[in-house]
Parts: sequence; structure tokens; C-alpha cells
Amino acid sequence: MAEAWARQRRSWAVRYVERGDLSDALVAPALIETFAQGWAQLRGLPPPERIGTALMIETGQPSEQRRYIFPEPPGDISARAAIIDQPLILLKAAIDPDAMAALLAPGWHVEQTGTTMTTDCLPVTEPVLSAGLTLDSAWQGPVFAVHIRDSNGSEAGRGRMTLINGWAQHDSIAVAAPYQRRGLGTAVMMALGREARARGVDQGLLNATVAGRALYQQLGWIARAPWTTAQIRA
Repeated sequence: MAEAWARQRRSWAVRYVERGDLSDALVAPALIETFAQGWAQLRGLPPPERIGTALMIETGQPSEQRRYIFPEPPGDISARAAIIDQPLILLKAAIDPDAMAALLAPGWHVEQTGTTMTTDCLPVTEPVLSAGLTLDSAWQGPVFAVHIRDSNGSEAGRGRMTLINGWAQHDSIAVAAPYQRRGLGTAVMMALGREARARGVDQGLLNATVAGRALYQQLGWIARAPWTTAQIRA
């Protein structure tokens, strides 16, 4: 069964690559382990706990109680899902949504919630802003945060990153609606990358939304794998 699933997973990966959607839909487990560690570190949460083949993070949020990240699917996704009987507990893996759904019983909602992306060469260029905008940045513990504000002090753009296992993990890149398509997303990414490079880190890692992926690709980031989430329907 494991061999059959592995063959099917490879066929999904080939499909993604052939249609030009991804460069490599089979990412190394170590990369996903790094992502899980960085994700928790960015949010001030305890490090992931190894439970079976998953990395478990207690999030304790109204919209999410905990998440299980599977670095090397299928692992024990099916067994873990079988003992979950309530919403707000998420299963996540860098696999095709169909591959995830094939491992789960009816009643689970499965969707691609992002794309895992990397770059081997973070920028060193200084960000350029339009008149009236200012960029502030600072380290807050292990997290480097960037904020762009307008002349009234309102936030126009933001982003953050942390350094983990030789990677600069970017997170929460956002631009306020009135300032979109004015280069602020690029400015945030430049500021984050420049700081990482100043600290000797060249490689970047993130999970992109549909909206953010186009920007990151323009900046040279490579789409590596679909990021899929499953949870019991509320």
C-alpha cells in the first residue's frame, strides 16, 4: 500500500511540474521540519512536539486548537485523522489536496491553502519607497519585523521573518488595500532579505497565498510544493 501511494504521489508531482505550476512537488522532509519550527518561533509558541510521524503545535486560538504537520507524508496521517473527532484540529502537509483526501475518511474538508516556496539568493538591494512613506524595522526576540507607514502613521505594509536552520523564514507579508500595486510588498521583501543576508543567511522559505505567490515569483522565489490543509467540517 505504501509503495502504491508513493507511486501515486509521484504522478501528482509530475503533473504539477509538467504544467509549469511547480518546479518540484516532492520537497525534502527536513525543509518542512524547518518550516514547522520557524512557524512556531514566529508566533512565540513552544517548539513543535514529535508525535508519531507528525510535528504537533499547540496553537490555542479560537479558530485553531492545534495543528499536525507531516514532513514526510503519508506517515500516519490516516491513523491520526481516525482519532480526531472535532473541528479546529488541522492536518497539514506539502502534498496535493487529492493525495491528502485519499488518506482521510468522509467528513474532512481538504483544500490547498498555500504554496511552499524557496529562494537560494535573498536580495541585498535597499528598499525604495514613494514619498510620504517610511519603513521601520526591528528585532523582537527571534523575530525581525518590518512596518511601512504613511504620513499619518497608518500601517501601509508589513512583514516579518525569523532565522532557523540556515533559512530566513518569511511570514505575514501584507499590504493595506489603498497601497496595493505600489511596490510595498517588494519593499517589505527587500527589507527582510537584506537583514537576513547581513546575518549570513542567503536562503529564504515561506508559504505563499494565491495573491502573494505572483509577487514572490517575480522576485525570483521558486514554487516547490502545494501546501494542503485538512480539518473536520464544523
